[in-house]
Amino acid sequence: MIGFAYAQPKIPDGLLHTMYEIQSGAEFRQDNGGQYVPGKETRIPFKGIVMPVNDKDLIRDAAGTYTHCTEKIYTNGHSLQNGAKVMDADGTTYTIIQELGHNSIHPMKRYLIERKEASAKR
Repeated sequence: MIGFAYAQPKIPDGLLHTMYEIQSGAEFRQDNGGQYVPGKETRIPFKGIVMPVNDKDLIRDAAGTYTHCTEKIYTNGHSLQNGAKVMDADGTTYTIIQELGHNSIHPMKRYLIERKEASAKR
């Protein structure tokens, strides 16, 4: 019997660029009284694209809120966790807020993200 392959929507490679998932090397050490110990961060490269949000994305937002810094990231399978930090090639840093659902038969992933901005100057 010949296996059946489902069509798998993917973001075209020409639109994707290298982004980095930032993993902190910091930890809380129990052998040091639960103290915070800074560590070296690790940057894990993956291919993705940042896109603006639309009305359908915002309806799915569990928190029900968004700002002018809310956008979304598409990947062709790279999984990210809520709260993860991501850096774009231009140095812009984002925080993963929520995974936006797709069906389970293809690898494409979508995430609602919040862009980090500088604090207001006094």
